[in-house]
Amino acid sequence: MSYAYLVKNIFVILLILLGLSLSPLPAFAWGSAGHMMIAAEAYRNLSPELKAQVFEVLKSHPDFAKWTNAYHPNANVELAAYVFMRSSTWPDEIRRDGSKYDHPDWHFMDYPLRPPLFPLEPDAKTNDDVLYGIAYCEAIVSNPNADKESRAAYLSYLIHLIGDLHQPLHCASFFGEAYPEGDRGGNDFYVKPSIKGVRLHGIWDSLLGSAMSSQIQWKYAITIATEFPRSGLPELAAHTTPKSWSLESRELAIEKGYLRGKLKGSTNAETAPSLPEGYTAAAKIVAERQAALAGYRLADEIQKYLKLDHPVPLLPANTVPASLAHVGKIGTAEASHYYDETMVVTGKVVDVSIRANVALLNLDKPYPDSPFTVAIFAESMDQFGDLNRFKNHDVELSGTITEYHGKPEMILDSPSEIKITDGK
Repeated sequence: MSYAYLVKNIFVILLILLGLSLSPLPAFAWGSAGHMMIAAEAYRNLSPELKAQVFEVLKSHPDFAKWTNAYHPNANVELAAYVFMRSSTWPDEIRRDGSKYDHPDWHFMDYPLRPPLFPLEPDAKTNDDVLYGIAYCEAIVSNPNADKESRAAYLSYLIHLIGDLHQPLHCASFFGEAYPEGDRGGNDFYVKPSIKGVRLHGIWDSLLGSAMSSQIQWKYAITIATEFPRSGLPELAAHTTPKSWSLESRELAIEKGYLRGKLKGSTNAETAPSLPEGYTAAAKIVAERQAALAGYRLADEIQKYLKLDHPVPLLPANTVPASLAHVGKIGTAEASHYYDETMVVTGKVVDVSIRANVALLNLDKPYPDSPFTVAIFAESMDQFGDLNRFKNHDVELSGTITEYHGKPEMILDSPSEIKITDGK
């Protein structure tokens, strides 16, 4: 395991312990970052023929133009891979927005968990849960005569739902004295990782990261595949159906999620008890192994079910030179898609805050609503002169986009990295 990988994992765990990455509302499985990583792993396991076929199908997706417009040439993640990864997040993005493709109950199933014996009981909504959704998607994806847009939409759903199925708390609802109606997969089960109470479900959703970056999640997928190769996952041969995968997740929810009923929780954040020492670190190992299984199984599902009635040419080779892989110009609203990438970001400086150790320039909207922030630390500040001269000007910023408290920012070291472009 590399030093960089250890640092990354420690950072993610610290974020979780501090409660920085957890939403106060019920979260979606793995978050967008986790779904993109699982999709990246699956895409890497597809044959060249299947890569071309999934891209051909996704060309008819309602958001295909949006995804291709957001893509910029990249030496590591080709356009087809990027589209495949972005399609994995779409079913969450359309939840309850009126889309005809929205199926909010497909994202989970609720096996009742009743301690201390945890008898196996069926989900109460077998005609509208994640297993039903996967079966529906398999039928549409395997039908070459299906409507093209619907086929693309349900391929996107299949990519997403295989990921959902492998999040343990998406296959369980804990019942107990405090939860006579169940805890909705940990959404009503509050624990305290650090100084405040958060939803148990949110902790699990956050375990695979938070950065909506194709580059970061592509590299993460490679790391996961190295840590958990196919040959080291006997479950791949032992359990070959979505139903059996759901039972794997149920068992993990019992053993690792609720610690066989010994995990203490509360029905509200204010009275949440502290998590046991080591809980989050152990949960992260489980989450990464589940992500590996999900990626391999998703690739196998596509190989099994995707059927086209016409040949598709192989995709052209990705010929973007590595030296140009990270160069592009974007607006502040797009910056969160390009964490750890070197870009030119355009926007208007609306306020400047100069402190003893750092100067902050907020673009397009004032703090705390600014979509993008520039940070210039004290050791570099003298080079820039009067920073207030940038206020109310359009600028171009050149540098690497980083994430801070869930928002994109850029750290500047030289005045050559910022340029006024409005001529005022």
